[in-house]
Amino acid sequence: MIQCKDFAPRITERGPFGGASEYESFSEVVSVVNQWIGSRTIQAINVETVVLPDRIEGTSDGDYGLTTSNGFYPVIISQGVTINCFQSVRVWYRE
Repeated sequence: MIQCKDFAPRITERGPFGGASEYESFSEVVSVVNQWIGSRTIQAINVETVVLPDRIEGTSDGDYGLTTSNGFYPVIISQGVTINCFQSVRVWYRE
């Protein structure tokens, strides 16, 4: 069975009122992905960059999507409407 797992920047520093102010860099996310793949007995099928919108629920890997910070990239979706997104990594694998 083919499965996938997403890795997004984790919060490294909290700002005022518990919001995020700093996130991991993309290279740190890639390092976490490499460690995860190396610690599992899986067959990695594909690794890709995925842009995920902000304000989505965090996973057990950490909370993300709380406020605008260095972890976000603005994306224009239509007629000048901009949403903030994370550059994330998705691993497709088979156990």
